[in-house]
Amino acid sequence: MLPTFATDRDHALANHLMQPCLIRIIDNLRKATENLDWQIEYTQAQHWPEGTTEAQRQQVAELAAQLDQADADTVPQIEQALCQLPTPTPIYHLRLTQGERVATLDVWELCFRLCFVDYEPGQPVTVDESLVEADGEVDWITLDEKAKALITQALTAATA
Repeated sequence: MLPTFATDRDHALANHLMQPCLIRIIDNLRKATENLDWQIEYTQAQHWPEGTTEAQRQQVAELAAQLDQADADTVPQIEQALCQLPTPTPIYHLRLTQGERVATLDVWELCFRLCFVDYEPGQPVTVDESLVEADGEVDWITLDEKAKALITQALTAATA
């Protein structure tokens, strides 16, 4: 699920770009689906690391629930306990429904396709450096243009 980076620089750039990529993907999905004749629903699931037991999943759920209700004194203890357990990765999907037709888009995969050059699942990734200006800041115009084109392509394929 999570990409492997070709270089440490790609990892650092991805850390800098992934939140802006997610923002642009979500915003462009919203804009592109406003006038679609499809029902739109976002869903969330969790991907657990390989080898995670059901007991560990339950323990994480219980600790997360405790964390929501914890006072400031017990928060560090709960967070420490959570650090010792496997951490799930959230998975977000956009589900499109029109009558009997159903299409699903993986939001993280769209982000990866936006952020990386020629993204292929399971292959080491290289960040698209055109998304970063010379001073290291995000090039929001290029990011938005690429996101818009990617969303148009993905929705066209999904709803064809």
